[in-house]
Amino acid sequence: MRRLVRVFQQLFKTIQWKMVVIYMLLILLAMQFIGAYFAREVESYYINNFSEALNGQASLLATLLEGDLRPRDGKEQSAEQNRQDIDNLINNLVKINGANVQVIDQTGTVVSTTEDKRTIGQRTSQPEVTSALLGTRSESMRIDPRTGARVKVLVLPVKGDQIVYGAVYMVASMEGTYTTIRKMNGILATGTMFALIITAGLGVVLARTITKPVKEMTRQARAVADGDFNSNVRVYSGDEIGQLGMAFNHMTLRLQEAILQQEEEREKLAGILSNMTDGVIAADRNGQIILFNRAAEEMLQVKTRDVLRNRRTLHDLLSLPPEEEMPLHKQEEPLFIEMMLPNKDEVIFRVTFTPLQHDSGKKGGIIAVVADVTEQQRLEHHRREFVANVSHELRTPLTTIKSYVEALLDGAVEDPELSNRFLRVTMSETERMIRLVNDLLQLSRFDSQGIRLHCKEADLTSLLRYAADRFSMFSEQQEVQLNLEVPTKLPPVYIDLDAINQVLDNLLSNAIKYTAQGGTVVLHAKANLYQNRVYISIRDTGIGIPSRDLKRIFERFYRVDKARSRGQGGTGLGLAIARELVQAHGADIEITSEWNVGTTVTFWVPFAQGGKTG
Repeated sequence: MRRLVRVFQQLFKTIQWKMVVIYMLLILLAMQFIGAYFAREVESYYINNFSEALNGQASLLATLLEGDLRPRDGKEQSAEQNRQDIDNLINNLVKINGANVQVIDQTGTVVSTTEDKRTIGQRTSQPEVTSALLGTRSESMRIDPRTGARVKVLVLPVKGDQIVYGAVYMVASMEGTYTTIRKMNGILATGTMFALIITAGLGVVLARTITKPVKEMTRQARAVADGDFNSNVRVYSGDEIGQLGMAFNHMTLRLQEAILQQEEEREKLAGILSNMTDGVIAADRNGQIILFNRAAEEMLQVKTRDVLRNRRTLHDLLSLPPEEEMPLHKQEEPLFIEMMLPNKDEVIFRVTFTPLQHDSGKKGGIIAVVADVTEQQRLEHHRREFVANVSHELRTPLTTIKSYVEALLDGAVEDPELSNRFLRVTMSETERMIRLVNDLLQLSRFDSQGIRLHCKEADLTSLLRYAADRFSMFSEQQEVQLNLEVPTKLPPVYIDLDAINQVLDNLLSNAIKYTAQGGTVVLHAKANLYQNRVYISIRDTGIGIPSRDLKRIFERFYRVDKARSRGQGGTGLGLAIARELVQAHGADIEITSEWNVGTTVTFWVPFAQGGKTG
């Protein structure tokens, strides 16, 4: 039963069966109204006909019986003959129609009857007869208690000259009439059933003409929803359904074009976002992140899936104050945010916020563009520091030269010994400025034009010995011992001789200048056959470098002890130039030091092709 109910429920969910049922209900309702009206009219017609026929017969019989029931003088034979005439009259006139008749005289005695003859001569006490004998006609419908059939009872007075001579009592069964009515109602019901069946068939056909294109459009709509735009709806006619099908096909074509265009735009946008060097973060109106590109992942060292899964907000991700304290939609100027990230030093981000608004004016989402400006800030800081250092480095010797020249002009030139000392200081400061300017020009050339090397195969052993010979006299003057620890034969290397000579000059000069009297400087070289390179180190027992300064020691103009370094005549650019020249060879340089113990600077140069130890 439940399965049948489910089947009917499924059927009535379709528009086809709904239309069929609606048509059938309409026909059924119309036939019910028509049938009710028809049945009532037919019943009224047959009952009225029956009543009129019965009344006609009763009136005719009453008229004919007037002479027989009128009292008159005569013998008994004439009275018997009169009763015989009444019997013949009622039998011939009424009985053929199946009606039962009693003729009652004015005393209420049954004179003749078509029913039980034993009632003849008996008085009747029926109230209708009593009313008829008083001159009142009566007509009624009742149920025969013996048969249960519906009968019509008609009682007419028999009058003459305004005198009632008797009454006619007629009882006629109406079952025949009602049988005819039932047959006609049955015919109407049968016709209704046939009409319903025909209507159902026509409804199915008509519904299919409507629902078949609709079903095809439904299937096509599902296919379009699944991404299939290759099929079209079949158009069966040019009516409204056909026009709907053509409109659907046109809509499918336009939708396909729109989706393809949207896909292209999305791919372009995804490509732009993926390849942007700046990080892009999009958040909804509540600040919850909904978009995160690859550059933002790399900058902030987080994964997109983690950010989206944990529903992180812009304030949380960028370590900003709460929305109540810092509403990002009102942030017009870029923010510079300093953050500490794992495995990194402190980084600086410039974040620009662009609020989005709906057409209705309501607050929408927000887009944050994140740029890593750590290097820019560092370079800007170095630039300002560089300008300040250059100005300071030039101002100091210029001030000294100016003061000595003024002293000479004021009369010190007259004293030969004093003037010679002033001129030597002036010469020393001038040479220092020349070295500083030359170093600056060299670094400027490196920055603007790059380092142009003229590399060739060279004998590193002779190069190192030559460097040690050049600084032997300077080391003796500083009372510092210079040792050379170089193998007899090193593999040939591929270097620019002038550049490596300058590197050695800067490193050896620094090592000797910053080593106290009685200290030692060692120039060491060793070949690494596995890495195809020669490591060169300059180790001293000088004042050393604090660990906090080691990471900045190669910066331009950076000095550990500024007063002492300047007193030694350094420009603060030697290590920076040395690193630029070494890195131009594709090599590297590093420094290790301990305060008041000593410093070791190590760099390497590559083997020449086919180089071997001797």
